[in-house]
Amino acid sequence: MSRRGISLLIVVAFLGALSVTAGMSALSARVSTAGARAELDQLRLSAAIDAAVNRAAAGLTSADEEARWAADGRDFSFEIDGIEVTLWPVSEKGRFDINRGSAEALVRLLQELDVSRRDAEAIAGAMVDWRDEDNDRSQPGAEALDYRRDGLPPPGNRDFLAREEFRSVLGVTAEIYDAAAPYLTIHGAEEVAPVFAPPVLLGALDMSASDRGRILRERRARAPAAELAEGTEFDRDPGARYAIFVEAHTPGGADMRREVVIAAPAEGAPFLLLRRSPLDADTLEAVIGERENG
Repeated sequence: MSRRGISLLIVVAFLGALSVTAGMSALSARVSTAGARAELDQLRLSAAIDAAVNRAAAGLTSADEEARWAADGRDFSFEIDGIEVTLWPVSEKGRFDINRGSAEALVRLLQELDVSRRDAEAIAGAMVDWRDEDNDRSQPGAEALDYRRDGLPPPGNRDFLAREEFRSVLGVTAEIYDAAAPYLTIHGAEEVAPVFAPPVLLGALDMSASDRGRILRERRARAPAAELAEGTEFDRDPGARYAIFVEAHTPGGADMRREVVIAAPAEGAPFLLLRRSPLDADTLEAVIGERENG
């Protein structure tokens, strides 16, 4: 091959290399731009959720009873900086408190979640043993020896410090924990307040079907809490601690969900952030039930 031919091949190869480099640079720029846009969307979504929680804290503690938001899982929707936000506030008195709730109430909840009565009673007894200070095994229940037999860490013999510790109770499988977690709290009361309870937990409470139906109907109608049948007592106080379930969407299709638990002691007072965690769509559906309930 002549020198001229060799030179031509070198030029062609060089131009090809430049083309590849340019293409890679363009692709890298597009990827970088897309990544930056996605990161910006996440920042905007997070800021919108924070703003929505602030708005919820003000609405939940308003001195105006007619304007005060109900904390029973009904929805509130609005736009913040071009982002569509929907939130569902639930009083923590509407969830089962694993530190204060009774074994009987937990058995009913677990059975509502398709756990067998035998397993539900064993888990409920183990929960009571986990949180009490002694090493005396209840029947049914579980103490250190039972955990050691299964190769597990011993029970805490103290209050649960977080909802996730319920997973450490003997007999609680990953499947059972995932099903029960949306209805559990460490910020509730001895008894679940029916007017704030999510539909599934409401179905597990010891109350009449007519009263249960009345509560759900007033939520759908966005009406004040209905009077229940004579002899049925419940807590009308929305309480000072709330779980706020938030879902936010950008016009471009990015979304974010969060569960935020706050303590809002009084109107105008700054709320305290107790918990902020990611929220998946299944958990959201479990808490609020059918979305038209809001």
